[in-house]
Amino acid sequence: MTETGRVHGWRRWMFGGYVLVAAVLVAVWGYSILVPIGSLIEQRMKEGMASVANAAAVALQTSDLPASDVLGRIAATDDLRLTLIASDGTVLAESIEDDAAMQNHANRPEFMEAILGEEGSDRRVSETDGTEYLYVAVSCTYQDELAVVRVSRTMEQVNALKTNYLWTSLGLLACALIVALAAAWFSFRRARGPVRKLESVRTDFVANASHELKTPVAGIRLLADSIGQASADRDFNMVEALCSRLESESERLQILVGDLMDLSRLEDRGRAPATGVSCDIGAVAATSVEAHRARAEEAGLRLTLHDGLPSGTHAAISATDATLVCDNLIANALAYTERGSVDVSLVAKDDDVILSVHDTGIGIAYIDQERVFERFYRVDTARSRESGGTGLGLSLVRHAVERANGVVELVSEPEHGSTFTVTLHKQRTG
Repeated sequence: MTETGRVHGWRRWMFGGYVLVAAVLVAVWGYSILVPIGSLIEQRMKEGMASVANAAAVALQTSDLPASDVLGRIAATDDLRLTLIASDGTVLAESIEDDAAMQNHANRPEFMEAILGEEGSDRRVSETDGTEYLYVAVSCTYQDELAVVRVSRTMEQVNALKTNYLWTSLGLLACALIVALAAAWFSFRRARGPVRKLESVRTDFVANASHELKTPVAGIRLLADSIGQASADRDFNMVEALCSRLESESERLQILVGDLMDLSRLEDRGRAPATGVSCDIGAVAATSVEAHRARAEEAGLRLTLHDGLPSGTHAAISATDATLVCDNLIANALAYTERGSVDVSLVAKDDDVILSVHDTGIGIAYIDQERVFERFYRVDTARSRESGGTGLGLSLVRHAVERANGVVELVSEPEHGSTFTVTLHKQRTG
């Protein structure tokens, strides 16, 4: 075996060992937190069911509809079962079963607690249908009489949620391994051609991808360790707070994975667009603007679409790539604009369709304008990370536009905003 072969073999064994050790650690961690996390999830579910019960109590008191209709409408929104019980235990209305055929509920634990003004709860097999339920009950006033509203959810649903949470947690760490493999494979595919030049590109990409992956992956690992410790200490408040942070890190990792996959798709399929591919660019832009509306309003910015195209105008770009272009340009504009507006406009010029996104943000220095379309390049690193950016957005825009034989241009001045203009060929449709 050559020296190179021995090196590659050693690397494969090392990589396989790393995957095996990581898998074992994930399994041990998941098992160690399953029970306490399960209890926390059940408690949170009880609180949610109590909120539904209180809402039903208000609805029963104010609605003119029959009690069974009120309960049925509320139950249908979240796959729940609601029961209205008189103070003597008689079932007055039920969202699923025939209330006339149901037994007296005066001896039910949750009813006995609720009729005394407390929040009652219990878990048992129903005598009505033989299914195990989690019950939560609160007192209410119905037709000027004391009554109880009870909400129930099958334990099958509760256990499914616990299982889903565990698998989600395990999946996050597994996702980190997959991303590392994807980055390595991407680098390998891009390393063909002139050796010196592409070896440099590969090295830069791996370094950048590793750097970008390091923060969310390290965050997930530390949070996993912290959750395990908090679970062992039965500090459920801390577990809940850490789970929220774990969700944020997983979202960040998910966005990065999506961008990496989009970049791989655009580069692997080459720059030549498929013959005849087109989309209604006005409809795509409108959908993208509405998707970012809530974020703009939250930031106090005006987000406006000016569509000057004739109805049904198609551009020679796929709907997937057009959505990617619009989403990234709008997201980038919102991220770098503190006050004012973001304006998206569409116009036709000769045989072209011109999409422009103008913002009143911080602008881009001339020295940075040539590099903003590079992978992982950020003008303002701190702002980009704070807004959840991956540093791949404008690179994706460039690849998608060039693949459609279009052109993307930037005009910007510091403190006076930026305008990104995309020129695409108009597609004739019949």
